[in-house]
Amino acid sequence: MGEGAAGAARVVSFLTDYGLDDPYVGEVKARMLSVCGEIRVIDVTHSVERQNVLHGAFLLYLSYRFFPEGTVHLAVVDPGVGTERRCIAIRTRRYWFVGPDNGLLYPAASEDGILRCYEIDLDAYPRYGGETFHGRDVFGPVAAELACGASPKMREVDPETVQKLDFGRPVVTDRGVRVRVLHVDRFGNCITNLRADELPSWMRYGDTFSVRSAGKEVRARFARAYGEVQPGKFLLTVGGTGFLEVSVSMGDAARQLGVRPGSELVVEQNEVGSVDRG
Repeated sequence: MGEGAAGAARVVSFLTDYGLDDPYVGEVKARMLSVCGEIRVIDVTHSVERQNVLHGAFLLYLSYRFFPEGTVHLAVVDPGVGTERRCIAIRTRRYWFVGPDNGLLYPAASEDGILRCYEIDLDAYPRYGGETFHGRDVFGPVAAELACGASPKMREVDPETVQKLDFGRPVVTDRGVRVRVLHVDRFGNCITNLRADELPSWMRYGDTFSVRSAGKEVRARFARAYGEVQPGKFLLTVGGTGFLEVSVSMGDAARQLGVRPGSELVVEQNEVGSVDRG
């Protein structure tokens, strides 16, 4: 095959749910460097919630665009490892994406523009110790081969057969919006699936809103920055992700609301013109 994304960067981005307590991340990196010692591997995160494909897809979607053209994005959140799910590589306008065919790669790859899709030939990549570590035995070597301009063993498949995943659509009404939490960062900020360009017209900076999770309700002011509200107060803001988030100034919103990736929140207007300078 021998075709790479434009301007081969010899960079592999690496995202998993492996964590750092075990040797898994190191083993995959070692395997990649054994295939091609000239690549640079950049860790995006290995703290995707365990087996949460939606969470991993969102973090890949947020991060992929900041890498140089030609980067190979290796992402492994793979609860179906060893089953009939396919191992795939997707070529887009600027990148390659390598990982399991479970929807993990789709949001990022489709946004960049899918050109071709390939199914990896498992028989060409021997596994060590069983079928539970395709990250090390299959995906890592393929990513390294692509990053170095080599030709992995794989066959082209119809892009329409790739498993699709989306982040869901916020439900907007005249006075409220139901959103889905896609990520909770280490500060406890709850990043939702409401994009900045989809904010309803009634959501104005300075106004306060009710935010409800399962069994809990708080008031939050829509602010441009965390420091605009007093420590310990809830706020809504458009963060660096470009999505609406629910936060607590100098605090942990996720812990107080009891939410995690996949949870739903409802944001509703209070009295018209209601302002809380907290």
